[in-house]
Amino acid sequence: MDKKPITLDKRLDRIDAHLDKIAKIVSAHDIQFDKMAKAIINGFDSTDKKIDTSEANLKTQIDIYARAVDAYAKQSETYMQEMLALGNKVDRLERQIEQIAQHLNLKLEY
Repeated sequence: MDKKPITLDKRLDRIDAHLDKIAKIVSAHDIQFDKMAKAIINGFDSTDKKIDTSEANLKTQIDIYARAVDAYAKQSETYMQEMLALGNKVDRLERQIEQIAQHLNLKLEY
């Protein structure tokens, strides 16, 4: 069980061998890290493009609905004006009928 003392050169050689192994492992991890980083960046870029497309589609849909609401509001305004004019016409005709009835001494029943 005699152990020969290890020389300094052998120790340094062993340390160098270990450092080489560590360097290879770190290098492999760097490559994997770069691949993962690229995949993540590509994923974010893809997601950004999808969000931009969705945002553009949403803006288009909102614009379509806003135009539809505006058109409906205009139609509604026109309808209300027509109903007001028709109501005024009916009131005028009722007054004329009452005047005619008074002139003919007729009693109108409602």
